Amino acid sequence: MRKMRILWVDDEVHFLKPFVLFLEKKGYEVITAANGSDAIDIVLKERLDLVILDEMMPGLDGLTTLTEIKNINQAIPVIMVTKSEEEGLMDKVIASQIADYLIKPINPNQIIMAIKKIFQADEIKQNKLGEDYSRFMSSVNQRLYSSPTFDDWYGIYNDFVAWDQKLDEINDPGLRQTHFLEKRNCNSEFVNYVENNYRDWLVSDNRPFLSFDVVSEYVTPFINNSRPTYLILLDCMRMDQYKVMEPYINKLFNIDLKTYFSILPTATPYSRNAIFSGLLPEDIAKRFPDYWESSNDLDNSRNRNEHQLLDELLHDLGHRFTPTSKYIKIFNMEEGNFVLRKISSWQKEKLVVLVYNFLDLVAHHRSKDTILQETIPDEEALRAFTRHWFLHSSLYEALKLMSQQGANVIITTDHGSIKVNRATQVIGDKDTTVTVRYKEGKNLTVNEKHAIFESEPHKMGLPRKNIVDNFIFAKDDYYFVYPNSFHQYQKQFNGTFQHGGVSMEEMLLPVAICTPKD
Repeated sequence: MRKMRILWVDDEVHFLKPFVLFLEKKGYEVITAANGSDAIDIVLKERLDLVILDEMMPGLDGLTTLTEIKNINQAIPVIMVTKSEEEGLMDKVIASQIADYLIKPINPNQIIMAIKKIFQADEIKQNKLGEDYSRFMSSVNQRLYSSPTFDDWYGIYNDFVAWDQKLDEINDPGLRQTHFLEKRNCNSEFVNYVENNYRDWLVSDNRPFLSFDVVSEYVTPFINNSRPTYLILLDCMRMDQYKVMEPYINKLFNIDLKTYFSILPTATPYSRNAIFSGLLPEDIAKRFPDYWESSNDLDNSRNRNEHQLLDELLHDLGHRFTPTSKYIKIFNMEEGNFVLRKISSWQKEKLVVLVYNFLDLVAHHRSKDTILQETIPDEEALRAFTRHWFLHSSLYEALKLMSQQGANVIITTDHGSIKVNRATQVIGDKDTTVTVRYKEGKNLTVNEKHAIFESEPHKMGLPRKNIVDNFIFAKDDYYFVYPNSFHQYQKQFNGTFQHGGVSMEEMLLPVAICTPKD
């Protein structure tokens, strides 16, 4: 194995001998130069891995020598040694793209640490992350063993999301695979928790906040404020997608981040209507039958009356202001730009609701679009795609204007999504819904290890079309396929992002309460 070759440039080269001997004992080969001109000649002739460069030298000083070295080989790392801590000098050094700098007097251990920081940073980081990850999983297993509450599940999932972000920064396939398997195992426990508790939540006060609590708990407390209030709902936004946007939002607002549970199924016709009505789907169908379409092919039409449902909810909560709330759905750039033009006129509005559908459209179209499949092959890419979209979106520009307006902004979603990897067969009649992560129909048959089966939908707050209808909800990362088209559906849906079922990614959702920094 070739020794790493280091060029050390210092006009007091005779003082370097102890350092040279120390580095040679550590396995490095060291070449010395007494001035910048000699150093440049060596860089031109020799294959070097690192340059250690004194900043104060007669003739060509360190910064000038650095410039010449970088003109010859931009990739070679340089450690600058200086006597000065002046801010202006450090700015120049940093602008010159040095790898690191040391301030005299220096000792051998400082040199070794600087070298390791440059050449072994990824390895050291991965080793430390591996140790930290082991401690994290030990902590998670302890929490799982202790019968976690819904508050505990908030913490467990948010810790997984934090690890998602840490692992995005390094290339460690082994640790990524471990993380994937640990999250799958944790999701299995989460599914058991939901299956054992969800029905009781709907008839008890000892429960987490659910979809129908969002407006009353997180939005209406701000409505009577002297500032305008905006409720921004990003359809199909996972917690990890929110987290990649949060640093930029945090520059504009103070953020108090909360977590709530989506109702089942984790699908727009159910969860979003529950948000805006403050009701379970069964109660929406009873109280507002005209707003609840029952035909399989009209699922999207169930969300046409969200504004009316919201105004009814606000009225029930005692908010009878005139005019009623403003409500706008944004599907494309033109509608996003319309919002930007109108924000200045909403200064006196009590409540403005903006529903952005971009993330949901991406999830739906990805399963049909090969370009999107290649662009977003996995969850890491989904997070990166979300960050890129947000930074170039009309939503980000709108938030900047709302910040300048001194507004209160609540940012949330109706459900998340999960990358599905395992197919499970389901049998049903011709009227069974075509959805992938949940189904409603007669005589449904499915492996109960892979799905939650509900023969009495009213116990889960769900209406049904006729007395024999059942619901099933996919567990973990399973998705439903029919036996007669198994391979066709598997090819179409395997590896896609879907929603409607039971997983941490679909059910544990962010509510960011954003208040003015002033």
